[in-house]
Amino acid sequence: MDDERSEQVRSALLKAFGVFVAIAVVIALGTVFMVHALGLNQGDGDGSLGAASTTSPSPLPTKALPVPSDSASPTDEPSGLATPSEGGRGDIQLEVSPVIASPMERINLTGTYKGADNQLLQIQRYDNGTWTNFDAKTTVRVGTFATYIMTGRAGENRFRVFDPKANKGSNVILVTIQ
Repeated sequence: MDDERSEQVRSALLKAFGVFVAIAVVIALGTVFMVHALGLNQGDGDGSLGAASTTSPSPLPTKALPVPSDSASPTDEPSGLATPSEGGRGDIQLEVSPVIASPMERINLTGTYKGADNQLLQIQRYDNGTWTNFDAKTTVRVGTFATYIMTGRAGENRFRVFDPKANKGSNVILVTIQ
């Protein structure tokens, strides 16, 4: 009788252990799947998880329309906080999407600035005859930058990005807030 009872206990323990192992495998596989699906597996190459991803995000979609003043004579160019250095035009290229937006709608600013990696750029708005700093900045990563702004100021707004260290401004873009 004791042998039969011992065999039943042993059988129950083995079944419970089998169920425990099966549950552990399902949880482990589910965790691995979720980590990969959520993109949390971007470590530094040694198998450990990094604190932050070092890859730059893909650029936001942009399609900018030329600002009429860009093709005008240089004397029509607004002056402001700082004038871009001579020959600097074209070094920083700025694009915007959308060019017509509602108040406080996200306006994507993207562009290129070759040879200025890790450079902090200030977003500026042309306001009453001068360039003023807008409450947004972006950093150049691998020659590109991307950020967004939101404004409630109705009408035509002129924006640019400005490199204060090099005293260079980008092309001027026009955004209409309706």
